[in-house]
Amino acid sequence: MKAKITRNTIIKLIVIILFLGIATPVVLAQADRSMYFLPILPNARIVNPAIYPQYNFYIGVPFLSSVKTGIENTFIYEDIFQKRGDSLYLDREYLLSNLEDKNTVNLNFSEEILTFGFKARKNYFHFRIADIINSNVTITKDLLRFGLYGNGSDYYMGKTINLSGNAVNLTYYREFSLGFTRQINPKINAGINLKYLQGIANAYTKNLDVTIETDPNDFTITAKSNIVLHSSLPGNDGNDIKPLDVFTNTGNSGFAIDLGGSYVIDEKFTASASLLNLGSINWKENLKTYKTENPSESFVFDGFDLNDFISDKEINQEKITSILDSIKDELGIIEVKESYRSKTPSTMILNLDYNLTQKDQFGFIFGSQFLEKEVWPTVSLGYTRKFNRNLNLMLSYSASPQNYFNLGVGVAANLGPLQFYLINENFTAPFMLSKASFYVLRFGVSLVFGKNGPTQIKVDEPTPEQAVP
Repeated sequence: MKAKITRNTIIKLIVIILFLGIATPVVLAQADRSMYFLPILPNARIVNPAIYPQYNFYIGVPFLSSVKTGIENTFIYEDIFQKRGDSLYLDREYLLSNLEDKNTVNLNFSEEILTFGFKARKNYFHFRIADIINSNVTITKDLLRFGLYGNGSDYYMGKTINLSGNAVNLTYYREFSLGFTRQINPKINAGINLKYLQGIANAYTKNLDVTIETDPNDFTITAKSNIVLHSSLPGNDGNDIKPLDVFTNTGNSGFAIDLGGSYVIDEKFTASASLLNLGSINWKENLKTYKTENPSESFVFDGFDLNDFISDKEINQEKITSILDSIKDELGIIEVKESYRSKTPSTMILNLDYNLTQKDQFGFIFGSQFLEKEVWPTVSLGYTRKFNRNLNLMLSYSASPQNYFNLGVGVAANLGPLQFYLINENFTAPFMLSKASFYVLRFGVSLVFGKNGPTQIKVDEPTPEQAVP
């Protein structure tokens, strides 16, 4: 009978893996840029709370009103593995040559449980409950090189190596949002979303700083660390995890805010801006923190034999636990219960729309997402064809410093009161997975009633007398 891997062993292994540089990068996608390019969607308020829906009332189909998954990397699958015939090979120099000094992967999933909104004169009120999973990890090339070559390589002999600059923030939370949009005048809209956040699970590195020096004679490692790895996970208290633990975990609370505004420059141009997800979560329950007890002290580590992990061609659970405990102790890392706060990844979006005709619209978006130790800028261009008041078709192009060519498509349609939409921000990715570093897919189904949006601006034509200087 195979031994079970306990929760404590898993968490200890994560700590050591991060230290050794063998990490699985999982992380958050940008805000939904392309929703700007489908104006009939009330869901577009997600990217700017100043967007005024075109309906008197809308309500999302529970659990289906808006479902999103997305990933954005600084590298692709083919940057890691080489294919030779039917086999895949991992070449260390090939991998390192394809990586940036800092490598980030963003992964995001969200699902709206319930959402609705209604118009009241020039005001619009909104309510939303959504489950959101955000994760972002930044891994440096130096940390990966250390994991691939080990301290015995010539690169490290007799040198002091700084393995800092890495970061982890993995969060699962539930959002309760109250929104308000106001048409101040025919040219200006303003909006706000106030969010209560219910934190469910989190792993967060406040510090992950390590310096290492390898003795060229006996290969011992002298290291100094300042590691603070927080976690708030159901089951951290040692009890078995039950499904209800996820839904009733209400002790970790936080707040966030969205702000947005839009301005109609003239009958052709409209400008808008938004700041999204400005907030944080305080983690107070199911706590476990691993931290360096004395960051100013150095420690000496003699290493271990990887063969000790394997017995009769199987992983030896007892030896893994023993080695991990030994490494943790030698690193000077202690386990404590410590409340902490983690920021929600925030986003800034600037948008400019140009109406070529009443049915043809072009849009430009500059967005910047602020991760734990990274700023992730993007640029998007979009074209929208409004076939009629019930059908929008969108084509988009998005680029970031790591991803220059991403073509997207989207459609939003009303079939009576039933509205559905589908957005794919890189439609070639499913056919070229080994070359894709960016992919966002979102779909949803809602019910909309009473197409009656905000007052439209009217541009007065000058009289002949006014036209003469």
